[in-house]
Amino acid sequence: MKKIIVICMVLLAISSCKKGNDYVPLSEEDAAAIPYQMGQTVKFLNQDNDTVVCQVTWDQTHLSDYNTDHNYGTETLDFGSPGVYCYTRTVELTSETYPSFISFTIYPEKGMYFNWNNELVISCDLPSSYENVTINGIDYELVHHEKLYNQYTGEKLYDWYYNEEYGLLYFEKGDFSLTRIL
Repeated sequence: MKKIIVICMVLLAISSCKKGNDYVPLSEEDAAAIPYQMGQTVKFLNQDNDTVVCQVTWDQTHLSDYNTDHNYGTETLDFGSPGVYCYTRTVELTSETYPSFISFTIYPEKGMYFNWNNELVISCDLPSSYENVTINGIDYELVHHEKLYNQYTGEKLYDWYYNEEYGLLYFEKGDFSLTRIL
């Protein structure tokens, strides 16, 4: 019993000796990787060729727990390590006529989280893989492309194209897709 109490006291002492927090800034260049502004209207074609009109309903720069957010919400054991916090910018697009939402969060050094309707989160580093593509007859340069297949069935889980100048260009998940209309 004494050993358990001593161990608990040591762990408590170690965790209370945590140093101050570091705050990683979000540069203007990183923040600009999400091209949308509050109130902006963005149009997409869905899989049925219907126009889906989205509006930017939330655009906020806020402090975020870098370790927790980059580990999909899991807590890390960091006894004695300083907390690492960073500023992020989150932009959310919603539609009055379509029941889904899209959000983008940019972290320092262009770490991007794309969230579609809380059904899919894509995490990527934007500068890692740029290519030139043609989508819906329009040529785009410097496009970040993410595609993922189920390793067991070979089924395509999602296909995602993003450009820092225009934002989301194309997104497909299952029978659902959105293609940006300029």
